Amino acid sequence: MVERNDPARAGVKAGRVVGVATAALSVAALLGVQDTYYEQMTVLLGFVGADAVPLAAVFWGNVALTAAARYTLAYVVGSLVGVVYDWLGRPSLVVLGILVSVVGAVDGAFAALDTRSAVFGVAYLLAWLCYVPVFARVFDESADERSGPVRLS
Repeated sequence: MVERNDPARAGVKAGRVVGVATAALSVAALLGVQDTYYEQMTVLLGFVGADAVPLAAVFWGNVALTAAARYTLAYVVGSLVGVVYDWLGRPSLVVLGILVSVVGAVDGAFAALDTRSAVFGVAYLLAWLCYVPVFARVFDESADERSGPVRLS
């Protein structure tokens, strides 16, 4: 449940949706380089004398931490986007779309550089654009504080 008239809380909920999408994209990117990861970690662990460390545990631990970090990042940034939307005086959703597009473009650019794939960059941008319809569904500017929360089920 989310308070209908609080853009920051609506931003948190929309950020969670983006977080799930970007976490899935980060897992997909890591699965695509799993063989290279194993090769590089074999050399690195051999260099530091930790040959007994199971590579699968290191890889899947990295995948889990990366997914959690992506989710958390989108959660926090989603909240901040809601706060900025409120700070701007709650303009139209077009302005929100532009704001989210900038965030998504920056995130997508970093993802494209990291994965060396423009496809992942575009996918991250599209994941961020999912923010706008979720925000529009959750946020109700005309609701007062006595309206109660909206159920998302």
